[in-house]
Amino acid sequence: MKSGKKYRIVSVWLFLLMLTVFLTAVIEERSRASILKMDTCESEDFRKQELLPEIYEELKRLETNGGDFSGLLTISMLGGHFAPEEVLTEKAPYLRYKQEEFYLLRSCYEAVWADIQYFPIPSGEITFENSWLAPRTYGGERLHEGTDLFGPAELSGYYPVVSMTDGTVEQIGWLPLGGYRIGIRAAHGGYFYYAHLSDYERDFKTGETVSAGDILGYMGNTGYGPEGTRGQFPVHLHLGIYISTPEKEEMSVNPYWILRAIHKNIINYSY
Repeated sequence: MKSGKKYRIVSVWLFLLMLTVFLTAVIEERSRASILKMDTCESEDFRKQELLPEIYEELKRLETNGGDFSGLLTISMLGGHFAPEEVLTEKAPYLRYKQEEFYLLRSCYEAVWADIQYFPIPSGEITFENSWLAPRTYGGERLHEGTDLFGPAELSGYYPVVSMTDGTVEQIGWLPLGGYRIGIRAAHGGYFYYAHLSDYERDFKTGETVSAGDILGYMGNTGYGPEGTRGQFPVHLHLGIYISTPEKEEMSVNPYWILRAIHKNIINYSY
């Protein structure tokens, strides 16, 4: 009798242990799924776009082997870790999350990353820092919604600026804040904004198509005044990246991590 009673107690404990493990897994899974909402694309975590270069390189490697780059990127960002081989074995990774919300978030990441081919300046000597949302004062108190890129040669008109993507010219000409700028809309919806150019490579027209690697203009220091104003700040390129979301027609994301990820993707030019 004692042996049988002991066996029943052990069985109950094993059952409770297994139930606890199961419920913990369910709670963790639901907790992870609950972080994904229809407005996740507008969150500060999304806008940071904090992707390590080595993860980006691995994602691109998996893409060449048939992986879904945008889906893998989305899962990596959501999970806060990287387990691509595990993800690739899943037939429907969105099942970890709410399906509609997952695919919406995927489309937002796709708008940012999917069309990028080249670093915007064909030089390995370019420097840039993470100045995302740093305070700025020209034109009133505001935040810096982009990344500034500098070259060792502080010469206006020296460094060519190339299109990072295929796309269509959506905006061209002078802005008091951005000087001579050009905005390219890429296929998946991302808007790539290149500002403070010294001049343009040619007479671009709105609606004109460009290819990744085409020279758009040259790094300069135009802006902060009426058309033609130069020299109010050091020579640099201001790069902005914007996407549309269900709630925002134009929302900026941080280009810094994107630039870090693609800094080796330099098209060769002699200048």
